[in-house]
Amino acid sequence: MKNEVILNNNELQINDLLERYLKYIDVSDNTTKTYNVGLKQFIQYLHDNNIKTPTREDIINFREYLKEEHKPNTINAYLIAVRNFYSWLEYEDITKDISKKIKGIKLENHHLKRGLSQEEIRNVLEVCKDKREQLLIKIMLTCALRINEVANIQLEDFYNDKGVIMLKVLGKARDGLKQDSVKIDDRIFELIKEYCQEYNVQDYLFYSTSNNNKGGKMSTKCLREIITNLFKRAGLDMGKISSHSLRHSSCELALESGIPLQEVSQFMRHRSVLTTTIYCKELEIRKSKISNTLGNYVF
Repeated sequence: MKNEVILNNNELQINDLLERYLKYIDVSDNTTKTYNVGLKQFIQYLHDNNIKTPTREDIINFREYLKEEHKPNTINAYLIAVRNFYSWLEYEDITKDISKKIKGIKLENHHLKRGLSQEEIRNVLEVCKDKREQLLIKIMLTCALRINEVANIQLEDFYNDKGVIMLKVLGKARDGLKQDSVKIDDRIFELIKEYCQEYNVQDYLFYSTSNNNKGGKMSTKCLREIITNLFKRAGLDMGKISSHSLRHSSCELALESGIPLQEVSQFMRHRSVLTTTIYCKELEIRKSKISNTLGNYVF
């Protein structure tokens, strides 16, 4: 049995393996489509993070990455696709199954992670050691960016639209085209210019310094580790927060400021305003005085 996994083959071989697997499984057409999408996302994740010999930890990190863009049911479906694919690869004596006993996520009707309070945001910014860390936190908060969108920012993505600085972002596009745009706060743009000059940025805003990808796109894994370390340095409880909590915070703070729901939904680039209402529900629960009223009857 080979120790190397599919990414060490060329693209044609990878596609051939996927085609063979999808023909092998005995499931409905809809399930086949779901497996196909999930496996292609997994392979793209490995490619984007320059992972050539995946490990069990990489699959777990892929699960965490999916939380930033997908609902629990979708995440679990994609994980099942990856687990079954690896089981088949081992059965075919192609590679070892590294996915055994990797759990899905619990299904809940609310967000698995929470946003940060204003005080927590200030604490995170206070522990930033350099402009790169400051810019990473500030641009994610003010633009409600997903971690993969941050990783893909290039200098050519900034443009002037009638005096307003805009940024093209990848969004949830699967074809690699940057079709969404966000407005850049003037103060953030000044910070970006200072950062680019100090760090000699040539292409990707947050570029890799590793020997095998120097100057290229920094992986989402590395970006996530920077943010996690900042949270830990700020003394935050990591049980309910992640890098996606910054985007979560953007939405909550906008709603708390009284900005209309529809406008916030457009700012967040949600496909449906119903997604934005989930944040409203959480805010309403926190503001509710019912528990205090009922508490008066027992204290």
